[in-house]
Amino acid sequence: MKLDDFKITNTPKLDRLLVRCLELLLKKRRERPEYWGLVAACVLDTDNRAIFGVNHITKSGTRKHAERVAIERYEEKYGPVPAGSIIITTLSPCSAPMSERWGDSCTSVINDTSVGKVYCGYEDPTQSDNPNYLHKQFHTKTTRNKQIRALCKQIADSFLDN
Repeated sequence: MKLDDFKITNTPKLDRLLVRCLELLLKKRRERPEYWGLVAACVLDTDNRAIFGVNHITKSGTRKHAERVAIERYEEKYGPVPAGSIIITTLSPCSAPMSERWGDSCTSVINDTSVGKVYCGYEDPTQSDNPNYLHKQFHTKTTRNKQIRALCKQIADSFLDN
């Protein structure tokens, strides 16, 4: 890996992708609010291919988180996510145990890829002191766009434990 694999640049482009995540999330929620969750994510690779995913309920009744969905969809279409790619998500990756989540935490799922950077709409304050999150293998940056951050926070506050 190179230092550039962890460096987050071109935030205007990433903010546009965050807005697309939010638009997709809101569209899905309007269609089937009982099925779709409240987090959306995108894998953007080094060839500028973007694959999106939204948190949803599985057949077993657990929730498959958006980062996992986006990574799985990317891998189905293109193969392993290449180094230098970035995950864009409306909420920073989860790291704590959750009984309602399908599979490992998003932090663990991302750590299992070669992704070194995550760009967030809002950083989940309930995750920041979790040991798994403190030992993540990727760099996280939150948008500086106040409107995007406020909308992501508003959505996250509707379900986060305070």
